[in-house]
Amino acid sequence: MKNLDQYIAVIVAGLPLEEKEEIQEEITQHINEHMNELMIKGYSEQESLQMAIKAFGNEKKMNWEMKKAVYPFYKISRFLWNTVFVTLIFCLLSYFIMEHHNPGADNIAPLSSVLGGFFIIFFIAGMAELVYEAIQLSSVKMKYIMNPWVFFFTPSIFIGGIMFLAYFQKPEQYQNGLWVDLLVVPIGAFFYVISRQIFKQLFNRSI
Repeated sequence: MKNLDQYIAVIVAGLPLEEKEEIQEEITQHINEHMNELMIKGYSEQESLQMAIKAFGNEKKMNWEMKKAVYPFYKISRFLWNTVFVTLIFCLLSYFIMEHHNPGADNIAPLSSVLGGFFIIFFIAGMAELVYEAIQLSSVKMKYIMNPWVFFFTPSIFIGGIMFLAYFQKPEQYQNGLWVDLLVVPIGAFFYVISRQIFKQLFNRSI
């Protein structure tokens, strides 16, 4: 059974403070008016609340619509930030590993490799974000999967674990730090979620 405060909190989650307070007030007023109409018709207070909430709409979908209205490019900006952030992390990681094993060599990745890595991350992360968005907007309640760490990181650990078996089978092929390549999926997922959190903090503070 839904509580009005919790219901409204989901609708206004992630919105700027000024808009959040204004929208909270409007929704509360609207639902209270609808409740009063229902109670006049003979429904109990609790029944009226549930009916008014149901009539108002799904809170998650409304939250998404609110965010689209307030920040039309929020998710696109966050996705591009994440993709660039992870690409940069891989470039730095590759550079320092190569410097460690081959000091003095030209270990800076060529631009074509950087762009290639960027588009691979762009495609894989984009597909994952689309699936994650579909789950968020679905009516199915999957509490744990709704957490970005669980959704993005858990399956990547599984994939990385399977890939890392190759190291035990033929360790001679993964010398000079090449074993890191086998863990590229969980490493990428880890920093992808980190970048999501950083973007959220930066964006909220800039409001």
